[in-house]
Amino acid sequence: MKQPRVTQNFRDFRALIVTSDSRAASTLQTVLPRLGLTVDRISQTLPVAPAPGPRVVFIDGDMALPPVGEEPGMPADCAIVGLVGSEAPSRLRGLVSLGAQAFLTKPVHSGSVYSALFLAVNSFNRNMAMQARVEELMQRRKGRAHVLHAVTTLVLREGIGPDQAYDRLRRSAMHARQSVEDFCEALRASNCNEDEEASPPEERRRRA
Repeated sequence: MKQPRVTQNFRDFRALIVTSDSRAASTLQTVLPRLGLTVDRISQTLPVAPAPGPRVVFIDGDMALPPVGEEPGMPADCAIVGLVGSEAPSRLRGLVSLGAQAFLTKPVHSGSVYSALFLAVNSFNRNMAMQARVEELMQRRKGRAHVLHAVTTLVLREGIGPDQAYDRLRRSAMHARQSVEDFCEALRASNCNEDEEASPPEERRRRA
């Protein structure tokens, strides 16, 4: 898997601070703009509403967090930093369940904000890249059934070997600027439509 580029500059990022701790909120409001972020707002409650652009959400673990398993769905477009006052396992577990990728210990010190921000954003980017890769592989796995069907059809129809059939399909897919899986899926759909149109009316009625 190609690793995502490391993010070091947080210009154009937006921040949401979820805390009732005025001291932590004040420190973050001062430090984050220096690092290039715009602080959208400070909230004392979850959930977090979706919003455009890259975002970082700071969530205070000392607040009344929802029980594990009952967390509100967090937007998929934001990195999360947990603010830790009490290090009780239940508090930490609550932040992890909300998706926290990095932590800041309270009271928040300005010198530690960049490190937590760096870890959260780059962990988030890596997770998103891994998820996209898994989805791509799952999609290709589903497409292999179409490739197998197309190879088998060519072998039976042309009397050629499987390797030669696959190579022919691969070249055709490259010419069509498609993946071999997408090409074979479209080919199979086209053949099915042709078979349907060529079948006698009574056979089509039986299929229906």
